[in-house]
Amino acid sequence: MNSYIVMQGETYREEKRLGIVRAPMKDKSGATPHSWERVNSLQKGDRTFHYVRGALVAVGTIQEDARVQSEGTPQAEWLAPCEYLELDDPLEIASCIKIVAQHLPIKYSAFQPDGNGNSGYLYPCNESLALVFLELLSSSKWRNIEQLEFVYDAVREEKYNSLTAWMMDSEYLMRLKFRELKSQFKALQLERWGNKCAICGLDNPALLKAAYSKAWKDSNDAERIDPANGVLLCANHAALYESGQISFTGAGTLRMSAELQPLAGRYGLKKNLRIAADEANIPYFRWHRNNFFMEE
Repeated sequence: MNSYIVMQGETYREEKRLGIVRAPMKDKSGATPHSWERVNSLQKGDRTFHYVRGALVAVGTIQEDARVQSEGTPQAEWLAPCEYLELDDPLEIASCIKIVAQHLPIKYSAFQPDGNGNSGYLYPCNESLALVFLELLSSSKWRNIEQLEFVYDAVREEKYNSLTAWMMDSEYLMRLKFRELKSQFKALQLERWGNKCAICGLDNPALLKAAYSKAWKDSNDAERIDPANGVLLCANHAALYESGQISFTGAGTLRMSAELQPLAGRYGLKKNLRIAADEANIPYFRWHRNNFFMEE
């Protein structure tokens, strides 16, 4: 299950009335914007957040996989049936942009830094961002996964005809996906790096973390479990990596931010220290350096 933000504006009422999400296959110039083509990726069970004039006004569930309609004609479009649930209290994005911005991807973000929406139609909504939306929207915030599992079967027996049931079910599925993919990723990192920190060699499992090179919010599902998209590090070195204070070249050579360099010894770091990187790590290390690293 994936989540999406649908930027509808003037098309909202008509699309809600028809119970669909849709986008033309070509614009007036004959090109296909990525945010239109993304409609073709919608699958049954995916969740949607509907944005109109500065606010989330509804949520939804895709009822069938997307299909092509009127193929071979100027009216050709991608279309997916969607069940809409309107919100009693729309969520103004500008009012919570400081919280939301922490979870926005660097590329293909639905929102600008000031909370205004970007042009386009369908944007991916990563699980951490979707969970923030649910927390902001929900009057009863289900934070404990055991609580969710306890009520899950009962909720699943009901049709998605209430906002509460939709939120409970969506949150459960999002947290389950989040937990399962991260667990799978850590297992792969433990194997890849020999069950020890790639920098200092610490091998206490309780103190090891699988740190992403390309962050979860910026990765697709395949990248989230790609062994090359991360490094197994101890808690201290993972914190430095995830905050951009250290990074690695394609060859695995350590780079430290200017601020960290005078304190390198305190953290067990040495200039030109090299980890056992391989060729598959290169694009992910490059992404980390270009987007997270604070520079030397």
